[in-house]
Amino acid sequence: MKRPLAFTPPTDLQEFIASYGILEIPDGQTETYFSPPLAMSGFIINIGKNKGTVIARIEDRDFFTANAVAGGQVTAPVYGELVGEVKSIMVFFKAMGMHRFFGNDLSQLTNSSKALTEFLGPEEADLLWNNLKAQPDNQQQINILNDFFRKHITHREEDKKLEKVLDYIHEKQGNVNITEILESFYYPRKSLERHFRKKIGLSPKVYIKIYRFKCLINFLEHNPETTWSQLASQTGYFDQSHMSRYVKEYLKVSPNSIVTLDMDYINYLLNR
Repeated sequence: MKRPLAFTPPTDLQEFIASYGILEIPDGQTETYFSPPLAMSGFIINIGKNKGTVIARIEDRDFFTANAVAGGQVTAPVYGELVGEVKSIMVFFKAMGMHRFFGNDLSQLTNSSKALTEFLGPEEADLLWNNLKAQPDNQQQINILNDFFRKHITHREEDKKLEKVLDYIHEKQGNVNITEILESFYYPRKSLERHFRKKIGLSPKVYIKIYRFKCLINFLEHNPETTWSQLASQTGYFDQSHMSRYVKEYLKVSPNSIVTLDMDYINYLLNR
């Protein structure tokens, strides 16, 4: 799979959105893809799907079938294929971005998706869809999305504490444990668990595991000559077997078989 075109959101949206991506598959061309867990939720809007086909599956079931969806956090890879002609517009939300825009309970979207007509309501979803489809220029489509999200910006005081926890996890590259978070932020365990599931879509433990895995793959991309044992020790895993377990869980291959995967596309996704 070729890398999608990447677009950085404007400054006022960067605390909510990590990036946008646009991928175009020409008529008659087929691209397969494999996406590991990203520690992010997102929108996927497939323009021109009436001419092509988009297949997305997770754990041997459909992840989505609608042209435009809101997708939640996943704990297993999403895989499938795009058969052109199709243009796919992707919005990668930061961990709390979707909840902060729409106030939704992200636990209801874990390992699943919801059609945008259901998520936003038919009127708002159809307006966004029609605006995007009427404007074929990539940058203009990103501008349409920027204007759309600006209307949904909210700043809730109650979200600030959890954002600080996320910042701490990210600074530590996932090398933290729950007890450390509870003691550092005076967070009751049940409240931390409830807030993570509702506002992020994962338990804090699972989110930390996936984020540490992202850091592992990012480190490997920039240090390709690192041995597996060195990689494990430098990215916070107990040992090589501990690291291998998570590689197998999220990439479905052993570390030695990573070279068989489309790592260029996977690295693009995990660098969001």
